[in-house]
Parts: sequence; structure tokens; C-alpha cells
Amino acid sequence: MKPLRLVMEAFGPFAETQVIDFRELRDHSFFLIHEADGAGKSSILEAICFALFGTGSGGGYIGPGLRSHHAPPSALTKVSFDFSLGGDSFRVERVPEQETLAIEGTGSTRVGARGTLWKRTGQADDADDGTPLATTWKQVTEEIQVRLGLNHEQ
Repeated sequence: MKPLRLVMEAFGPFAETQVIDFRELRDHSFFLIHEADGAGKSSILEAICFALFGTGSGGGYIGPGLRSHHAPPSALTKVSFDFSLGGDSFRVERVPEQETLAIEGTGSTRVGARGTLWKRTGQADDADDGTPLATTWKQVTEEIQVRLGLNHEQ
């Protein structure tokens, strides 16, 4: 598997949308994630693990705990990860269960966890997601495990 692009929205320490474009590495197969303590390095790896398997690297589902405490109440926590495997490209998107501001009126509303996996037809930054392969949390996890040949514990 080769990472192509990671988009984190209201995730972990990141209140605003963060985009990491791994394509900038070109043909380099080795890279370093380096920054000061507390800058969010581990959160990048957590986001990838969460996108692929629906869990944190420790194993258990950590839905509400993924949400940035710094994000505005109206922001939706979401992770989108584009990667290539063999000659194919994929996009996986996960939205953990969370509370957000109600669209109408006052108060908040619960957003249920959801996940989608697409086989990509375009580039990683195209709006077209491609062909859906799985559209439920469980289906996405199962499809990813089959394609990668491993699970979150491995």
C-alpha cells in the first residue's frame, strides 16, 4: 500500500482541515514525520489507522475521542485517506459518531458513525470519488482487511 493523500477535519489536535499530500514524495519510499512534542505526529498515524480499520492504533473504537477539542461545534470530524494498492487507487472516508450543532434551531444532534470505500477513477484530489465498494462501517473494514491482507492488530 502506498499513501497518496490524507485529509483530517476537526480530528485530534487539528481544529481546521489538514491535508497531507504524500504524492509530493514522488518516488521516495522512506520519509520522516518530524516535529516538536505535541504537534500531532501520532495523530497522523492514528488518522490513517482510523480511516483504514475504524479503530485507533490501540484497537478499540475511539469515536467521540477523535474529535478536536479546538474545533468549532459546527465542524464535522472526518478523515479521508487516498492510497494505491497494486495498480488500483482507493479512497476511504470515515466519520466517527459525534455531537454537532443542530442544523435547525438550537442544541446539538448526534451524527452516527459512517464509512465509505471507493475504487478511484481519477486523481487523489479529484471531486469524483469513483465507484463505491463498501458503504457501511463494517463493510469498509472487511473490504480493507481483505485487500490489505491484514487487520488493525497486525
